[in-house]
Amino acid sequence: MNKLEKKIEFLFSKKTNSIGFGKSSIDEKKRKLLFFIESDEINNDYTDLIDGLIITNLEVNSLKKIKDERIIGIKYPDKAFDLEQLNKNSFDFAIIDSEKLSYKYLDNNSKTIFQINDKTTDDDADVISSFDFPLLYIESTKNLNFNEIESFFSLAKITSKFNTNYLLKINGYLDKDQIQILFNLGVIGLILDSQIAEKKLITKLNDNIINLNIEKKKS
Repeated sequence: MNKLEKKIEFLFSKKTNSIGFGKSSIDEKKRKLLFFIESDEINNDYTDLIDGLIITNLEVNSLKKIKDERIIGIKYPDKAFDLEQLNKNSFDFAIIDSEKLSYKYLDNNSKTIFQINDKTTDDDADVISSFDFPLLYIESTKNLNFNEIESFFSLAKITSKFNTNYLLKINGYLDKDQIQILFNLGVIGLILDSQIAEKKLITKLNDNIINLNIEKKKS
């Protein structure tokens, strides 16, 4: 089981205190969804507020061994990257959006996540569902602000094509109720756009994720 899978398992594990009743302080404070920030580099910013980083625009010659307790993924590696190099340097997963990459990404110990969006057709969904992706990544071509029903309906048109869980890119603040609806649609991780990542926003999102009630998810 890789680091990403272990983290997902931990998210949905129920922990009680040593007495045997009530919720432990660990359970009360833990995030109920995964929370990532996009970044051009691995840094120690917001370490206590996020689960990890999604590295974008990574150059092949800048690859180096990752020594980090957090989950570190890479977004949209191009053909110049060798999958074995990524694994050797301890990247925890790769988000891909191209069918021109090596077939080895399809046999990657559940460390490959495929991107889908509002242009993904039913036929596309059937093909993607044939492979063992642990999660799918949603980055809509539309501006989903989730202040209106329309945004949730647009997202549901994507998620209804699959029977899995999702990482979702967001580009603004979401309150606890908005995150709850996303969770009900199968979203178990949020990725904050690097262009708007700042401590005040990250802290508020982290608090809302901690206070989420994952037992409310509709079966």
